[in-house]
Amino acid sequence: MDNELQHYGILGQRWGIRRYQNKDGSLTTYGEKRYNRDQRENAAKKKDNRIDVSKPDANRWVKEDLTRKKNVVDTSLELVKLGKNLERETTPKSTKKRMNLSKMTDQELRQKINRELLEKQYNDLFAKEESPKLSKGRQYAKDVLAIGGGVLAAGSSALGIALAIKELKG
Repeated sequence: MDNELQHYGILGQRWGIRRYQNKDGSLTTYGEKRYNRDQRENAAKKKDNRIDVSKPDANRWVKEDLTRKKNVVDTSLELVKLGKNLERETTPKSTKKRMNLSKMTDQELRQKINRELLEKQYNDLFAKEESPKLSKGRQYAKDVLAIGGGVLAAGSSALGIALAIKELKG
């Protein structure tokens, strides 16, 4: 067939996890880059803080990658939370304008207050609630923050679970 798409993945390969070593133990291109980076970073550390980089350690590299990804996702999630708080805090609030009541008698004032209280009680019990009007930009930002927060929370949980599994496996 000419219109057929076939994919032959690497046996045992998982999404988001790079292979650093081939089956024979030689390093892939990613593995070579990672090994060279390890040597550079290790040479910059004090002697007490250095790790053994005499041979490649693909398991440590995978764990470090997962940790780094989790940190990025957690930081992004914190930014989304800050954005939600900022949106909530900057939403305009209604204000009340003071009226000039000096020309009203006490009796007229009491009658008006009683009337307003009765109307308020009636509306609280029976009126239909309307949501406030939001600008299109504010609504879009609110939606993006809600969706982004959910996605980042799920990603953070998944990466946390992957790290815990990696710790248990050793």
